[in-house]
Amino acid sequence: MTVYNTFIVDDEPDAGYLLQNLLISHPTLCVSKIISNAQEAIDALIDEQPPVVFCDIGMPQFSGIELLELVTRYSPKTKVIFVTAYKDYALEAIQKGAFDFMCKPIDKSDLRRVVHKLIAALQSQQLNYIEETYRVLLKTTEGHHYIAVDEVLFLEADSNYTYLTLKDGRKLLSSVNLGKVHTQFPGANFVRISRKHVINKNYLSFMNFCKRYCIVSYNGDEYQLEVSVKMRDLKQELS
Repeated sequence: MTVYNTFIVDDEPDAGYLLQNLLISHPTLCVSKIISNAQEAIDALIDEQPPVVFCDIGMPQFSGIELLELVTRYSPKTKVIFVTAYKDYALEAIQKGAFDFMCKPIDKSDLRRVVHKLIAALQSQQLNYIEETYRVLLKTTEGHHYIAVDEVLFLEADSNYTYLTLKDGRKLLSSVNLGKVHTQFPGANFVRISRKHVINKNYLSFMNFCKRYCIVSYNGDEYQLEVSVKMRDLKQELS
């Protein structure tokens, strides 16, 4: 089980300890710091960049909203959940990028809702990071290449060979057929659109379901590719 480092920022230490006690029943979140000084909180957040921060809004020195703006700039992957008695701030907090919002006194069922939503988001973020940094060893006509899967825009069959079109415009020719090459790439991101093409859906920029083609693009370069699979199945894979 992955355990996520968690900060609590509240100028009232007792409120911080109360939340820490409530989080004991959610062992995936480990509270490593309870900080009552906003400036200390900012310094610690920038230095350690924890995945999760529960934060009050009405604090001296810096408001929670100001702290959120700094976190967004210096620790963009940190999820900020506001815990406050001031309901009027909820809309502004969400608009400024807060992950969620809870009112004091904390309701256990509401906390459970937020934690479940939080864990799902963190796991998805972790999976995306793994896929982006995942590398494959590919046999090509030149030798063997280690390729980061995030560098590949699409795969294209050419008889029993496969071309890989990369973000930098290069094309590599693999001496392996498209079906076998496709199995080396993460299924969540690489989607087959025809007998000839498998695309990295992270670079899919346009779909024409009537004329049955799509456009894969990166940094101004566009590739129009025919779609021949069932549109209903393709929509499900792309969702």
